[in-house]
Amino acid sequence: MLKLPRLLETETENQLLFHTMQKSFQTFSPEGTIKVPCIELNDNLIQALAFARRCGSLRGGLESIETLLQTEEAGLVSMRSRQKSKDPNRISRVLIFSNDGSDRFYRHCETLLAKYKSRVFGIKINADSVLLGKSFFGKEKAVKAMLVSRKDAVIKVLSAVMSNS
Repeated sequence: MLKLPRLLETETENQLLFHTMQKSFQTFSPEGTIKVPCIELNDNLIQALAFARRCGSLRGGLESIETLLQTEEAGLVSMRSRQKSKDPNRISRVLIFSNDGSDRFYRHCETLLAKYKSRVFGIKINADSVLLGKSFFGKEKAVKAMLVSRKDAVIKVLSAVMSNS
């Protein structure tokens, strides 16, 4: 089971909100196995994602995200083998995806979440890819997947998601 980042985990209220929120998780598709929260794009979440973008920790595009996660995982495996430590099972990345993806796209998202389940938390936003691209990347280009990768930005996004539930 994933744990919240340490700064959020210390507050009992946050733990209760997170566990309450988990009860409303949904699978990507009828044959899916990974459950994620499906939430609205509210003002708090928009502000948290805008913060992530300003500090350079918001990456768009599923292929780019997958490459980053693979690179990070290789470094983590190497570090854990040298230090003989185990995987902490703590959320350190948030994968956000739009509601207008194809079945193939959602299977790819589910594969990434399964592969990096010890540190990546998935969120499906009730917004289309054009809105996400325009809002957070300033383009007319559609962005179906985004990754938040810095600790302070991840905490802001998770706090916004938990306050939304």
